[in-house]
Amino acid sequence: MNATRFLISPALALLCWALPAQPAVAQRLSGDGFLFGPPRASLALRMGYAMPSAGSDLFSFVTDELSLRRRDFGTFAFGGDLAVALNARLSAVFSADVGGMNKKSDYREWQDNSGHPIEQTTSFERRAFTASLRYYLRPYGRRLSKHAWIPSRFAPWASAGVGRTHYRFAQSGDFVDFTNGNRVFTDSFTSTAWGVAAQLSAGVDWSLSPRFAMTTQAKYLRGKADLDLDYSGFAPIDLSGVSMTGGLAIRF
Repeated sequence: MNATRFLISPALALLCWALPAQPAVAQRLSGDGFLFGPPRASLALRMGYAMPSAGSDLFSFVTDELSLRRRDFGTFAFGGDLAVALNARLSAVFSADVGGMNKKSDYREWQDNSGHPIEQTTSFERRAFTASLRYYLRPYGRRLSKHAWIPSRFAPWASAGVGRTHYRFAQSGDFVDFTNGNRVFTDSFTSTAWGVAAQLSAGVDWSLSPRFAMTTQAKYLRGKADLDLDYSGFAPIDLSGVSMTGGLAIRF
């Protein structure tokens, strides 16, 4: 009996020591600076500022006649990216970006019969959905062993893609009818449609941990779309513009 107890006691002690050993290894590999392998994808949420080009004749008309300036069409922007890794430097990225403005204005050179400003509100919203290829200028991580992968501290990249963009341009308030004796009338006008878009962007990912990274990007979107009957006679609306956004990405 004493011999049996002598053999079992060390065995139990060894078992108790071995049981937490595997989680400790896992924590060490997936903890400070390591993952078990390269991430298959990442999801990023961004926010920043977008400045539409506002280059078509509709924007020229409202900035000439009304107290709007082209920079008034700038807006806070929000976006998201789902990136799927294809290899160590190339990813397929699916992005969504939204932004919009709403601003009061009045006619620069006209007043009503009582000498009051002729006022209205203009809003312009854009949504873009694109698919692109992102190329990292350096590998965004490296293997240390068969079961350990470490992300690069920073990884610059560039991308190009195509997609669809949607807009809504609306005005409501008082207007001057230049074809009918400069009569002042109250009305609302709206135009909304989809158009084709292309985009170029560049950015940098800064690793905060194996799972998380800060991401910043500059994007140029080029697009246009037709206008509804409320704005008949104008050329297709310019949906191009640039944006600067940053946010947080999670790898998985």
